Amino acid sequence: WDTFTHSRGMANADVACDFYHKYAEDIQTMKRLGFTHFRYSISWSRVMNGKQRNEQGIQFYKDLTAELLKNNIEPVVTLYHWDLPADLDWRDDGVVEAFGDYADLMFSELTDVKYWLTLNEPWAFCTLGYQYGMHAPGAPGSESGLLQCGHNALRAHAKAYGIWKEKHAPHRPSAKVGITLNCDWFEPLNPDSEGDRELSNKEVDLVLGWFAEPIYGQGDYSSNVKAHYGDVLPVFTDAEKAAIKGSSDFFGLNHYTSTYVDSTRAYGSHETRIKNGAPIGSVAGSSWLYVVPWGFNRILTYVKNRWNPSAIVVTENGMSDADSSEVTKLVHDYSRIAFYEGYLREMAKAISESNVPVIGYFAWSLLDNFEWASGYEERFGLVYVDFNDPARPRTVKKSAEYLGALKAQMASCR
Repeated sequence: WDTFTHSRGMANADVACDFYHKYAEDIQTMKRLGFTHFRYSISWSRVMNGKQRNEQGIQFYKDLTAELLKNNIEPVVTLYHWDLPADLDWRDDGVVEAFGDYADLMFSELTDVKYWLTLNEPWAFCTLGYQYGMHAPGAPGSESGLLQCGHNALRAHAKAYGIWKEKHAPHRPSAKVGITLNCDWFEPLNPDSEGDRELSNKEVDLVLGWFAEPIYGQGDYSSNVKAHYGDVLPVFTDAEKAAIKGSSDFFGLNHYTSTYVDSTRAYGSHETRIKNGAPIGSVAGSSWLYVVPWGFNRILTYVKNRWNPSAIVVTENGMSDADSSEVTKLVHDYSRIAFYEGYLREMAKAISESNVPVIGYFAWSLLDNFEWASGYEERFGLVYVDFNDPARPRTVKKSAEYLGALKAQMASCR
């Protein structure tokens, strides 16, 4: 991303919210709000250059982990949230071994971490990076490159999980390793249409099932994925299938929004956000993010019915506001409170009515931050960050106070 943004003159993450220098302050904010878990990601290129260790980078994550634990906040650590060393490419087989070495290093160094995620949203970094070129490395290409990225992502995930199980799990039996996958809900435009229902299942399979079926299902791609891509789809060896199958201790899910699918339209223009002249929900600060709480219930129930995981952790859920000079309005973010009320209500219904085994939930995100190709135009944070001030001062938003009060109320009900 450093190369991608700097070479194109885009907004970059050289400083961003400056968590590197301000993490102790942010941890105190979390503590005051009563938050008990914090998901952070490691910058691969900060801790390794090829096989060479960067001790200063490693020490930062050790210090961060220690500070969280000192304040009774459990770290949940993502190994790869899109920060790829510049000499690597997800389309090349060599990335699999390199990722295994990197995972082994961090498993060895952060011995107090109990919850790990190998990859964040492989669908997103493969599709946006290697098909459309909208994200780093900005390499628009054919389906073969997209699919090879996904194939190697699954192999790399399984490599890391295998290393964990063989070398580290025997000494840390209570720790868990998983992966986090993203998916919108695809609702049949006409629920009575068999074509729309089939298209809904296909679309979920092409996004979520692409990775979930090999890991939580049969160890191989689903029939929908194989039929859609045909001979272009890479093939796993039997050994790879065995390594990938079951290579996650829980189901990590990122979910934000939903869309309708219409089988009467040509494929490629089959998605719509309008039904009978009405939008599926209100639009947030990101053009793609419509607020659709009931879709959250649908996707959670789908995961339970399709793969029946022992545990689901919602690793991201939240909404954006468009950046604005009206800071008071951004801090008094009542639309975000309404978002969380709606989505959490639907999650509770999925748990109580459909026995969906959700054991954890992470709001995205603690801080306003660098939003990839959108730079600083969209704000997802529970805490406002002033990016115009070199000191990056923070202001707690109303939504953070709401979630903190909700957490306290839940604790009092136990």
